[in-house]
Amino acid sequence: MSEQAPTSNRNKLEKEETLFFLAELDKYPHLTQRELASKLNVSLGKTNYLINELLKKGMIKVKTFSRKPNKLRRIKYLLTKKGMQEKISLMYRFLKKKESEYGKIKQEWEKLNNLLENRIS
Repeated sequence: MSEQAPTSNRNKLEKEETLFFLAELDKYPHLTQRELASKLNVSLGKTNYLINELLKKGMIKVKTFSRKPNKLRRIKYLLTKKGMQEKISLMYRFLKKKESEYGKIKQEWEKLNNLLENRIS
């Protein structure tokens, strides 16, 4: 039986995935689900699930268009005002987390450098 990630880690991953989906859809609204899945390195099923969740939450809307009546309909994903606010909020939290991680790594690096310098001296 496979182990599941603790809820807090799973929520963090889902927030990051949501951020990455919103960012890609904002930059490339004409992407198909298959292209989006490939770009973000997730399964097509997960892509479909996340898009449906974003639609339910009112963060994106879908606009269909087609130039030729007998062709497959093409769709465009558009971020709503709520989706844009969520993207900004998630981006802020993501960058604050990365800034904190950078600070911790920098401190560790400085400790290691000091140890190395003391051993050499």
